[in-house]
Amino acid sequence: MDMRRLGTLAAVAGLALLAACGSDDAGDDTTAVPGDSSESEGSTEPAVPIVGSRWVLNEVTTAEATLERPADADAYFQIDENGDVTGSTGCNGFSGSAEVSDSSISFAPLISTRRGCSGELGQIDSSMLQVLNGDVTVEVAGDVLTVTNAEGDTLSLSASDAPSTDLG
Repeated sequence: MDMRRLGTLAAVAGLALLAACGSDDAGDDTTAVPGDSSESEGSTEPAVPIVGSRWVLNEVTTAEATLERPADADAYFQIDENGDVTGSTGCNGFSGSAEVSDSSISFAPLISTRRGCSGELGQIDSSMLQVLNGDVTVEVAGDVLTVTNAEGDTLSLSASDAPSTDLG
């Protein structure tokens, strides 16, 4: 358990380093990428980099429902410069790896704890892990990240300044 927390701390430190090494690619007018400003939305605020940021869940939308994150659930994920992913669904912690490109992320299968989650939190738990699986498209507008999987399920997340070392 201590080695796992140490690995998470290393991942968080790596995220900070990766954020400092982000690239500016202004070639795509439809999707904001790390370092771009989102002019298409009328915002002059620069987009938050995907890598190195802690992304906190606002809501998850699937074919079945749109669910907002309960106020007491700490659902988030973050990717460090090495591609290490850590996060929580608000019920279960997870980790794994990912490759980030301008408008997509390719998640390797994530490993998660297996706490039983019921009701809305259980739906958020399974839906969030379902979206963060395989190849997804991403769009950053200011401090909001939208992640969409091949089935059209989406996560809407906001950037947070608060680092976390808890895997839930």
